[in-house]
Amino acid sequence: MKIAVLAVATNIHTIRWVNALAERGLDVLLITQQPPRPSDYHPAIAFRILPFRGPLAYALNAPVLRYVFDRSGADLLHVHYAGGYGAMAWLSGIRRRLVSVWGGDVYDVPHRSFLHRGLVLGALRGALRVTSTSHVMADEVRRLGITERIDVIPFGVDTGRFRAAPERSPDRPFIVGTVKSLQRKYGIDTLIRGFAAALADPAFAAMDPFLHIAGEGEARAEYERLARDLGQGRIRFEGHIDHGDVPDMLRRFHVYVAVSRDDSESFGVAIIEASACELPVIVSDAGGLPEVVDHGSTGLVIPRDSPAELAQAIGRLAADAHLRRRMGEAGRERVQRKYEWSACVERMIALYRELCATPLGVSIRTHGPPSERTGPFRRNSACKAAAAE
Repeated sequence: MKIAVLAVATNIHTIRWVNALAERGLDVLLITQQPPRPSDYHPAIAFRILPFRGPLAYALNAPVLRYVFDRSGADLLHVHYAGGYGAMAWLSGIRRRLVSVWGGDVYDVPHRSFLHRGLVLGALRGALRVTSTSHVMADEVRRLGITERIDVIPFGVDTGRFRAAPERSPDRPFIVGTVKSLQRKYGIDTLIRGFAAALADPAFAAMDPFLHIAGEGEARAEYERLARDLGQGRIRFEGHIDHGDVPDMLRRFHVYVAVSRDDSESFGVAIIEASACELPVIVSDAGGLPEVVDHGSTGLVIPRDSPAELAQAIGRLAADAHLRRRMGEAGRERVQRKYEWSACVERMIALYRELCATPLGVSIRTHGPPSERTGPFRRNSACKAAAAE
């Protein structure tokens, strides 16, 4: 089976998905506007770089995409992001395509203008199937009027790489941490204010606490000023962390915090990575974050934009090592059960096989993972011929 993937080649989620497909023996062609770093990818993966850049690139590249796809012999086009790339695929006229929504493409882009909304709806309506990383984002797709053909397949976690340290860190210094892009929508200012408020508790202050913030972004200077004003010298900015180094970073923390304020935070990959490392987590009620946390069992869910609630949650976890250990262990068990990377990849491959066996024009109602669904389709061994229709 040959799969053409249309995606941002420099994104870590693209890199992980595409490499996983190649490692499992699929023939993969990555089509992109962003030149990749070949060292990021499995050597068997082929690349095609689309030629146009700029505001009209998605429209100008649409016929090029069709040309590349038709001559590639690919069985299916998997489009990541329903905004720009989804619109390009729709304009190309390629019918045998799967669209994966990521967050901003369904929460933000459709509300920019009637044109943006029309392009996203075209991308979604014309797809054989839509996948979402979370149930809450699938509901957002339904609110756009796409009521069928939606599968929930999360971004998973390799629990072999993301696991607890062999020996737990001592309680002092006590490290609260996050790994997140420094953009305003992710609520890093709330994290700084909440941590600063927690320092007012003498019991917490006695634990020699620090806040470590890993990531880069447009708001870094603003957040550094806020940290200098409020953080009593206890807030450290770690800068960019390569994904390969994230497990070691997480193992330094005692508590992981993600308090985004924007519902476009559709799935908390970093949160389940932290849970896999047996960290208790504190998350806001934004978007899909509560979906990856069992409140009171694997972590705590608090209202967004609430430094006072965050300070209380930090203090509660800092004061109770047994609670932290129990939540961490429950979090890892939940990740292994629901978000194991290999299982998520196999579900996507099963969906590929199903779509390649589905005659074009057939609507498939979905009610669960591919192994649990039935639908009005028949097997078609001439998948490649169908892809050229």
